[in-house]
Amino acid sequence: MRRPVLVLALLAGVTAPAAAKTGKKTTDKKAAKKSDKRAARESTKVSASHHFKADNMPRGWQWPPSRTMESVEKTCEQKLDALGVTWQAATREGHVTDAIVVPDMTLGGVQFLGTYTKDRPQMMDCELALAWTSFAPQLHELGVTEVHFGSIYRWTKVRAFGKTKDVLSRHALGLAMDVAYFVDGAGRQAWVGRDYKSGDELLLNVEKAVNDSGLFRLLLTPKNDPISHKDHFHFEANPDFTPLPAEDPLPDDPDRVDI
Repeated sequence: MRRPVLVLALLAGVTAPAAAKTGKKTTDKKAAKKSDKRAARESTKVSASHHFKADNMPRGWQWPPSRTMESVEKTCEQKLDALGVTWQAATREGHVTDAIVVPDMTLGGVQFLGTYTKDRPQMMDCELALAWTSFAPQLHELGVTEVHFGSIYRWTKVRAFGKTKDVLSRHALGLAMDVAYFVDGAGRQAWVGRDYKSGDELLLNVEKAVNDSGLFRLLLTPKNDPISHKDHFHFEANPDFTPLPAEDPLPDDPDRVDI
């Protein structure tokens, strides 16, 4: 009588794990589907916000400014001089490394006007002025004569995709500009909030030219951020404050005579 019981017990022992294994497969499939969906969501989030570094600061940036940063900005000033830009040193605010104003707010022959502050020049970092001056020839080719902006410097955090991130914005560095609309040679105003979605040719051409130029770190538009940038273009200058590598010492020369 013991032998049938033993056989039944063995059969039960084999069958039970098999059933458990089958159930686990079903559970694994459900978990895999959930994981795939979660991964897809995360992938979308990453692709939507891939422009933002963890700290959103330029390469080599630190505060207070390092000697390298000051040297880079001095070079920036020399480039503005060479390009014929009339500028003046300004009182530093926030984390602006090289605060300047351009009294007539003309960069490369293009007039920049504050949508809400047309009566006074706006403080910015030299690098932002240099980026726009360098890009001005392409604006001329597109027929742009005026750029109307909402803000340049302001102490604020990054706001993107409807959320405020705990990261300092490049507006606080004087390296960002929000543009509300452009004016062409005929006096037509191309408003980002009104005309972009309808496929305005001028706005689309500006967008393409900026992305192709490599002169700006990024351009946020109603297309890549339809929530927080639905009514303006957000431009960011892209300085590099990384220290240059130290020169390697000359190898020892056995025939050298030190005097």
